[in-house]
Amino acid sequence: MSTLGDIESVVTSLPPSQQRSLLVWLQSVVATSPAQDPKPRAVREAWLQRLKERRELGRPGKTGTPLQQIMDDLRGD
Repeated sequence: MSTLGDIESVVTSLPPSQQRSLLVWLQSVVATSPAQDPKPRAVREAWLQRLKERRELGRPGKTGTPLQQIMDDLRGD
């Protein structure tokens, strides 16, 4: 079984008691999986804002933060 379709066809061929057992097991697996953390979006938004600010500092004709420092900051160095 390598595709969802294969799995579905096998599950539908199981007796109802085994389908219920599989459902209980699958629900326990899903329940113990880490939930999607909404923080990554906030982190991305903050990163984009920092990038915008840094880009403004590095515009031609402006003195400010050297490009290497901007790149190091963005990489987290």
